Amino acid sequence: MAQDRSQLPAAQPELSRPNPVRRSDRAWTLVLAAASTTLAVVFLMFSPPGFWNKLMAVGSAVCHQDPAHSFLVYGRQMPLCARCTGMYLGALLSLAFHFQKGKLGSLPPRKMVIPLGLLFLAFAVDGLNSWAASLGTGWNFYETTNLTRLVTGTGAGLVIGAVLAPIFNQTAWASWVKASALPNGKKLAVLLAAAAVIILAVYASPQALRYPAAILSVLGVLVVLCLAYTTLALIILKRENIANSWRDLLLPLLVGMFTAFLQISFLAFLRIRFL
Repeated sequence: MAQDRSQLPAAQPELSRPNPVRRSDRAWTLVLAAASTTLAVVFLMFSPPGFWNKLMAVGSAVCHQDPAHSFLVYGRQMPLCARCTGMYLGALLSLAFHFQKGKLGSLPPRKMVIPLGLLFLAFAVDGLNSWAASLGTGWNFYETTNLTRLVTGTGAGLVIGAVLAPIFNQTAWASWVKASALPNGKKLAVLLAAAAVIILAVYASPQALRYPAAILSVLGVLVVLCLAYTTLALIILKRENIANSWRDLLLPLLVGMFTAFLQISFLAFLRIRFL
């Protein structure tokens, strides 16, 4: 028996997906890949020899590297001071926590603003207290130690990731999800527990654990700068909300990576040459 076609649902027009890949992208991608590679090679050639000194050179672009404010690894100063070590390890942890949950693009809800704000406030207060102590005026309220620097820096890093990850997601993806990776205190407690493990590994564990922590902290510098500049590139290039995969983001990512490499190379050169 023939089916009455009048009872069938009407055919829906196929929605066209935006194509973020332009014809000129391939040429620009090759140019930026070559430029980034060249810049990285030049940095490796002209920075001080040795793997650890390369890490120190990268760290010098974002950190004052005061030996008195830094942890040691078998007698060697870590590439970042205690505060910056915590900040970039915390940011790397927070970014990993957010990105493993997918393309969530909403900032933390209002009820999470207070605990996150307190983390960043502690970072600012401890930094100002340390600065006041360095002036020798007696205006500091307590003695700032490398432990307080590490703890408050890690907290600030968690906040950086909690802001940077959703801003990147809501800028980059065509199908970003309107939800937060930190919707409540339970999720924040999990993140804080993981941060506590990092703090313990850097401060109280055998020095062997500080070696990978030092490498990861420098990786955190590269990741944070690259994501920040990639987000900015998406806005400047007017490519917001059209990517469906990481492959679609190749050109903006290369722009972000090249800009991050350029900043690090320039500031490291100034530190090495003049300081």
